[in-house]
Amino acid sequence: MSIESLIHTPEFEGRLPVETERKFMAIFPEKLTELRKEAEPIEQFYLSHPDEPFSLRLRSTLNRDTGELHYEATLKDNGIQSDDGLRRLEVTTDISPELYEYYCSDETPIIRKLRAEPLPGVVIDFFENDGLVQAELEDDGSLQEFIDQFGNTFMEVTGGATATGEWQAHYNFRREHEGREALSVQPELDINDIISDILTSTVDSPRVIHIAGRSGSGKSTIVRQLRERLDELNINSITMSTDDYHRGATYLYYYNNRQEWQHWDDPFVYDTKTMAVNLQNLINDKEIYHRHMNWQTAEPYIAGTLSPAEVIIVEGIYAKSPDIITDNSLVYEIPTPLTTCIGRRILRDLNERPQFCDPSENLLYLLSEAEPAYRAQQQPTNVRGD
Repeated sequence: MSIESLIHTPEFEGRLPVETERKFMAIFPEKLTELRKEAEPIEQFYLSHPDEPFSLRLRSTLNRDTGELHYEATLKDNGIQSDDGLRRLEVTTDISPELYEYYCSDETPIIRKLRAEPLPGVVIDFFENDGLVQAELEDDGSLQEFIDQFGNTFMEVTGGATATGEWQAHYNFRREHEGREALSVQPELDINDIISDILTSTVDSPRVIHIAGRSGSGKSTIVRQLRERLDELNINSITMSTDDYHRGATYLYYYNNRQEWQHWDDPFVYDTKTMAVNLQNLINDKEIYHRHMNWQTAEPYIAGTLSPAEVIIVEGIYAKSPDIITDNSLVYEIPTPLTTCIGRRILRDLNERPQFCDPSENLLYLLSEAEPAYRAQQQPTNVRGD
């Protein structure tokens, strides 16, 4: 079972923020003219594509009374249809204006709308571009009151693929860019391509293969599949992970003047210079100590040794660090989109380390710390899969 499929199991759902929403499309929007005058402006853009199992939007809302803008990010899954409506994961966190601007670009699908709240638990959105008007209910107790007041104005479209803000944003983007897609999901990294590159490589043995990707991108799966294929070809391989060169909580505590470390995805956290020395020793046919990371204690430890092999696989979020790129390196990046990685990371942390996982805090951390650190890595010149 994939981590995504765990969301709506009874055991897992109880630990997650889940909404049940119903959506309605206005068939007589002209009846809502007065309501529109009271609505507040909203701008929101998406860091996800409708083909992904998760959606991620960043939103700014203007309070007409105070003139202040409020910023937030919201992660959702595709949900499951129930008698009460569409049940969906919904993780929301407040963000700063600077973080909002960091992710906003000409390549992000965006929508602008006015939002009114005529009843508790009921919002009505007036979309800017095409005159579309939608109502959304997140409180089933408001359904009858909504029907009594607006029943002849709306029809229900709950669960419809085109009823989401994400779909509207991407539709607007395609319309404004001559049909071009934004944030389209790229083909998965093909194991056969890597095997072919290894077999046709002209560099001296050992071959060094770098598998990079965000946390949650599927690096472990790719590495396992690659090693299985190499075994079938009677090519022995070993794996080094940048995770195993994590400095550990104790080291970082003392380095940080006896203050708890907060920036866990900062490049300093991973000792890639020591990893580079060890990698070079393996290339020179020397055995090294085998480092590991205990994520329960957040401390590294040594367990045995690691012997040289024909293929050395280097994997991790810092597998593209210039410290560890060698003349023998073939570098690949798993193209799993940001939003899918974030969704998987939050679910994985909740499943494996629930005592440390607050979904809203995780979402903020991944957007404000992890992703900027990942993007800041220097790109080598022979990357495949970007």
